[in-house]
Amino acid sequence: MKNIRIVLIVLMFSAISCELLRKENPIGPNLRTLASYEQELSNVSTAFAIDLFHQIEKSGADNYFFSPYSIHQMLSMAMNGNEGEVAKEFLQSLRYNGMALDDANKATKELTEFLKNVDPNIKLSIANAIWFKKELQVKIPFKNTAREFYKAEVAPLDMANPQSVNIINRWIEQQTNDLIKDMLNEINPDAVMYLVNAIYFQGDWKFQFDPKNTKNEAFKTISGSNVEVEMMVSDDKLKLNSYFESGLYYVEIPYSTGQYSMGVVFNLSGDLSKVIDKISMENLLAWRNSTSETSTYLKIPKFKMHHKIEDLSENLKALGLEKPFTASPENFTLLFDTPTNDKFISRVLHDAVIVVDEKGTEAAAATIGEISVESFSMIELNRPFVFFIQEK
Repeated sequence: MKNIRIVLIVLMFSAISCELLRKENPIGPNLRTLASYEQELSNVSTAFAIDLFHQIEKSGADNYFFSPYSIHQMLSMAMNGNEGEVAKEFLQSLRYNGMALDDANKATKELTEFLKNVDPNIKLSIANAIWFKKELQVKIPFKNTAREFYKAEVAPLDMANPQSVNIINRWIEQQTNDLIKDMLNEINPDAVMYLVNAIYFQGDWKFQFDPKNTKNEAFKTISGSNVEVEMMVSDDKLKLNSYFESGLYYVEIPYSTGQYSMGVVFNLSGDLSKVIDKISMENLLAWRNSTSETSTYLKIPKFKMHHKIEDLSENLKALGLEKPFTASPENFTLLFDTPTNDKFISRVLHDAVIVVDEKGTEAAAATIGEISVESFSMIELNRPFVFFIQEK
């Protein structure tokens, strides 16, 4: 199936379905009022998600699926290894919009806990880990910040051992319920640290589809041609929050208690370019606030999608994060007590998987930030050689 764009915005993982939930022993959401800095972080994450969405859209892929929240968490951990102008660039490019670093860390910790616990019927795991070259010594303040605010495992790794890559890959597999495998292909010989975030989501629809109604039907692509997909159909009319303006439709399809939903934006023409141009922070907030309950049948494809981005560096540079990607003595000054060559982010890998069926949605994403040191070429005269003294 072609031409689907799915983004996990502030953990609003996407998927759809129908058939009323059982009414016995309903469990409600665990709600509380968000602190001002938590609400600000929610807005920050959404702004970053939309900006990154538009940047990745330029890649021209037919279909893609990614987690801005996962990328944002990994980069926020990395941010704490910096100071001065480099730290300021992290804050700006991650759209922290004037938040102090301490408030950003505190908000990340508390908002993450809120998201994990707000719906007892949803499985949501958000995990962080940091591995560093075993010969180096990590500064205590950085290690404490990673553990306290990001619940990160911080551990040494024998990066000279080729088998060490399996330690990172196995951790990612465990955190994503085996949806993401063999994400890291090798340990870079110049790497000194890997910062990793993994997210796993599993939720049943508030309204589930009956598998007996699923049939092969046509899905119209942007080019106008049809491809055959498994189409799920609701038995009855559903009450969905939706909004319509000038040919554009915004629909929220709820999971479980309704605290999580899939937001869908489309138009009847199928021209995604007109839809994508309208996706902005302001419009998204306006659509959410303008929805009204609509009674409607629902039909949506059953699908599985896997999208891996081998390196997000250029996309992140386009958002303003430039200094950390070039080796400099100003980069990551708060990481190690052990002296090293100039440090930089050598690559950012991202992998995401989503499975949508009649019961609900299972989704996972992982982000790896690789920090390396500048390598210097060396001529080694460690074997017989000829030499002579000459005049130009």
